Amino acid sequence: MVNQVQNPPTAAYWLSIIGAVIGLLVGLAFLGLGALAYITLGEYIDYYGGYYGYDLGLGWTWTVYFGLGLWSLITSILIITFARKLKANPMEHTKWGALILVFSIIGVGGILGLIGGILAIIYKPIPAGAPQYSQQPYYQQPPPQQAYQPPPSMRVCPNCGTQMQNNVRFCPNCGTQQY
Repeated sequence: MVNQVQNPPTAAYWLSIIGAVIGLLVGLAFLGLGALAYITLGEYIDYYGGYYGYDLGLGWTWTVYFGLGLWSLITSILIITFARKLKANPMEHTKWGALILVFSIIGVGGILGLIGGILAIIYKPIPAGAPQYSQQPYYQQPPPQQAYQPPPSMRVCPNCGTQMQNNVRFCPNCGTQQY
């Protein structure tokens, strides 16, 4: 498979899905409020407004609720679709993350979707078969190095660690007498 990766974008996927499900619930709540407003206010306006001949100005309330509910449902379904596309094709994470981000911003209640979209954009996929713990494709461990050993004709001051020749009686750095 071309789009397999070692580290799938699970955090971005699940945050986007959870945000979209919350958006779906908000959309259904708005649709319910719109239906309730239409039933209650519609009868009230028809009875009193038509009888006395004046308008109370409440006829648009149910349309706002319906509009917000439909908009929330549409954006949430699109976010779910884009999150599933992100999981199926993680190498195109920038495109799907940007779409999740845009529809989370213009949708209703999309903080989790917003975070999921940002995580999808900054996600760094590691292709299958690549070394897992490096950013370079051909990374290898450096060869082991030996600890530094002073040349045999030199000695080290036990007080400050300065290198000096064997025939010196006092350390040139700290002045300690050498034995």
